[in-house]
Amino acid sequence: MVRKINDEYFLNRTETIDYLISAYQLKYCMTRWENGKIRITFENSKGTRGNAKFEAYKCRKSKLVRLRKLELDTFFLSD
Repeated sequence: MVRKINDEYFLNRTETIDYLISAYQLKYCMTRWENGKIRITFENSKGTRGNAKFEAYKCRKSKLVRLRKLELDTFFLSD
């Protein structure tokens, strides 16, 4: 479930994939751990592939790491 902390949204890895595919019309999207960060690999509807690293955040009382929605939107809207 998406968490809202101090007026910011944090998504777990599964929610991140679902969000990015629907919000940015991606053909596919995958996440993986890489050097303490999460790398997202994707292909958009035009066939352009890309990848980016994002900080992983851990919320109190949860074992899941999350990604900050604002960071995701900033990256995908800059393209």
